[in-house]
Amino acid sequence: MHAFSVLALLTLPLCALGTDWPQGAGPNGDWSVEGAAPPLRFSARTGENLLWRTPLPETGQGGITIVGEHVFVATLAPFDPEHPLTEAERALYTHATEGRSVVGKDIDAHALDARTGKLLWTRRIAGVVPSIYSYPFSDATSASPVADAKHVWFTNGGGKVVCYTHAGELVWEREFTPTFDGPFNKQFEPFLVQDGERAVFVGMEPFPEQSGRWNRVVGLDAATGALLWKSEDALTHYNAPQLVATPSGPALLIARGGPHDVPELPLGVSLTALTGAKAGKSLWRYEDPRPNHEGALQTMAHDEHYAYWVLRDPASALVVLDLASGKELASIPLHRHVDVTSRDPATGAWQRKSGVDLKLPVFPARYTLIAAAGRVFFQCYAAAFGKETVGPAWSFGRVDPATKAVEYLEVPTDVVRGTPDVLRWRTPLAARAVNSRGLETTGDERSRWSGWDWVFNGSPTRVNERLYFTLASGLVYVLDAQRKDFDGGALLALDDLGTGGETWCANSLSYSAGRLYQRTAAELLCFGAAASAR
Repeated sequence: MHAFSVLALLTLPLCALGTDWPQGAGPNGDWSVEGAAPPLRFSARTGENLLWRTPLPETGQGGITIVGEHVFVATLAPFDPEHPLTEAERALYTHATEGRSVVGKDIDAHALDARTGKLLWTRRIAGVVPSIYSYPFSDATSASPVADAKHVWFTNGGGKVVCYTHAGELVWEREFTPTFDGPFNKQFEPFLVQDGERAVFVGMEPFPEQSGRWNRVVGLDAATGALLWKSEDALTHYNAPQLVATPSGPALLIARGGPHDVPELPLGVSLTALTGAKAGKSLWRYEDPRPNHEGALQTMAHDEHYAYWVLRDPASALVVLDLASGKELASIPLHRHVDVTSRDPATGAWQRKSGVDLKLPVFPARYTLIAAAGRVFFQCYAAAFGKETVGPAWSFGRVDPATKAVEYLEVPTDVVRGTPDVLRWRTPLAARAVNSRGLETTGDERSRWSGWDWVFNGSPTRVNERLYFTLASGLVYVLDAQRKDFDGGALLALDDLGTGGETWCANSLSYSAGRLYQRTAAELLCFGAAASAR
């Protein structure tokens, strides 16, 4: 067994051994969990396996946290066109808002009853830097709440972290200076880890450097909000780190790289300690020698042996790193000598081609990399800027790092509910961020793309052997991670979060005690069998 997996159970974050989902990336900090199987099929369109649905006052895209009988989630404050930003604010924050008009600075923190979906309380958290409503990449709610048995911590990406009790009583708040002179893309998920007797809130904040403001991981005393340490190595605000259990305690896999002249260097990946005397120090650092500027957007994944780092065109490769040392072990091409299983549009028959050199470059969808059952999975973008300029068409990818086999599987792009359901192919839906008041609060026209284009879909979630990929259109693809053949049987279900063309989602699915939780611009949804009541 790999050295990092031997002590995994001893170094997991808080609540990891229960059925809770205490943070956006789940109990293990990598969007994975083992537990009672949730229903395979669910639909908000038909109500299939829908236990409850609760209207949300506004759009948002942060994760859903479940601890005990409580569900915690954040939304943007209800958009008020009668009180826009001042001219001075528009001028100061022009990069953050990109000149958009549907923007705001404040968010609302919510607590709900996990059994019924009843709203228990709401608290307003003011921000300084505004964000775009239903932005296709992120917003001020993107950093999910984290919680333990008594407290919950919310982050307004526009400049504030707040701690409440489960009853909504304010414990402390910390203001920080967010990025305002660049794009407002914050993919960081906060974490809660235990360092001896002290609980530590792990977040991200920018700090002045000689070459601009560099984002660094910070450790805050969860009881007081006091800054305990900041990371030796930086990470870009595009990055979505993962927790790693090491023999010396929990660590964080972070990365640097991205467009729009992000300043953090060197390009590559680091493993940062989160507890003990080395908290904030780098256990190892991998510097990527290739001229790739989007690695941190493709994000990383890891299993008990390896860390994975994806490079898009022209490199088009999955880089395999030794998890213990950061040493590069392999670079697996994603477009040469691959297997492609697709559906013939004319006949509907499946066809599999082996040893294919793809004519179009592969564009792994950002934030969709996940390791499971000894392989690495990801969604492929099917188009860029509305044009089919990338390949393969409407597919998911699977890579075996042991054999270096690369496979692609085409999937349907919509489902018409009926008896039986009818699948549609190569005809993507639109996505519309319609809130619970019936208003479309889409601050950026790119948010109307379905998720097969280059919007930032939520990170996939693994529950046991199933992988859940949620697209912006509200479709949820369920793949079998353990299936030997990557063929049509690998797609277990195509579920939905709402009406086609009228639904919008930009975050990850959460799991707890046999139930699945997801959100749209309009509502919070809980799916499960009737017998799964907590």
